Amino acid sequence: MKFITAVAASLLILSAVGFAQKTYPHASKYQVAVLDENTQVYTGADVTLNKSTTGAKLDGGTQGFHFLHTDAGNYRVEAPVNKGMTFLNAMATPSYQRAATVHNKWFLDRVPAGTQVLFAAECGKPSKKHPDETVRCEFWFPDPDSNDHEYRTMGDFTVYVQGDGSNTAKTANVLCGTGKLNPDTEKKICTTTK
Repeated sequence: MKFITAVAASLLILSAVGFAQKTYPHASKYQVAVLDENTQVYTGADVTLNKSTTGAKLDGGTQGFHFLHTDAGNYRVEAPVNKGMTFLNAMATPSYQRAATVHNKWFLDRVPAGTQVLFAAECGKPSKKHPDETVRCEFWFPDPDSNDHEYRTMGDFTVYVQGDGSNTAKTANVLCGTGKLNPDTEKKICTTTK
């Protein structure tokens, strides 16, 4: 009996140690971005059925969009889709109506702007003719409440195109001295007056 208890205890310890060593599947591909902004768009459905500190409730709501900035460009990340509820919603929607996509609440909804965020992304290739066009991406974010779960979601990436701002300055200078701008704005942007 003591032998069986000792074997069971060592199996529990080994399984606990094995669980603690799990890590995020895309950790080797993680990169850092700065969260520029969180915004919400009303979708009519917002659902998360699990009970964790990352948010859990079933009610009408919004879809979160998150804008991340890196040196390479800007990412627009969509809140994860609840596939099961979206499928059930589509089955219940009449054929002449568009079914709503149901999105989950998640931890990024409450992250303040300016925070550095870890993520991995796999994006499509832009065309050779238009290398600076936006491409669709698949994202993975580490779940802060777990040591092995990642949130998978979709979004897009826009390459950072460097410019000198001359077209903006030219537009501002055309309006300078015409009386079309208020005096405070004119003082801030006008480099020459007519």
